[in-house]
Amino acid sequence: MRDVLFDLINGMAGSSPALDGVMLFAAGPLIYLLFAAAGIVSLLAMRKRDRTTNLWMVGQVGAALLLGFLVNRVLRMMAFHERPFQTRPVTQLVEHEPGVSFPSNHATAAITVALVVGIFVSALWGWLLALPALLVAFSRVFVGVHWPSDIVMGGIVGVVATLIVWWAGKLLLRRYTEDEVDDDEDDDLAELTAVLPRVPAAEETVVLPKIRR
Repeated sequence: MRDVLFDLINGMAGSSPALDGVMLFAAGPLIYLLFAAAGIVSLLAMRKRDRTTNLWMVGQVGAALLLGFLVNRVLRMMAFHERPFQTRPVTQLVEHEPGVSFPSNHATAAITVALVVGIFVSALWGWLLALPALLVAFSRVFVGVHWPSDIVMGGIVGVVATLIVWWAGKLLLRRYTEDEVDDDEDDDLAELTAVLPRVPAAEETVVLPKIRR
């Protein structure tokens, strides 16, 4: 099954100079343009937000990318399989050093960038950036340096890493908000206690019984 899917995609390489040119661009420079576009969109969105919100957004984006690459690093240490050109004939359009290919860092990075923009910045731009992100992932199989399973797992890692960071961020933000509310309530109670007048204790009146003479 792995070889069949690979042949369906990589088998198109070399059949059309125009298609090869597009895929070579997608497999190389396109990911840098994707990052640049995501950065510009994020910067424009940051102009309309406060400093705390911007720092929170940047932190979540960085955390999602870092988590994705850490997971990829662990999976690559397990050495599931080598690159296609190391084990079988392929139509290889780009030079690449041999080694472990599972999962694809390109797929993880591209999918994560599109997803974090869609979740943390703009849903519309997230969908628009998803198109070149998928093209980057697809092209890595087309040029002969990745198996389809590398791309699928790379995308899954990117999605899961982003969702974990999003969920953890929501949880932390909720707890922070609850703590702030509790502190505000304590402050309000303290202020209320401070401004209330102190009522003196009522003086007790002792009534003595009348003594008849």
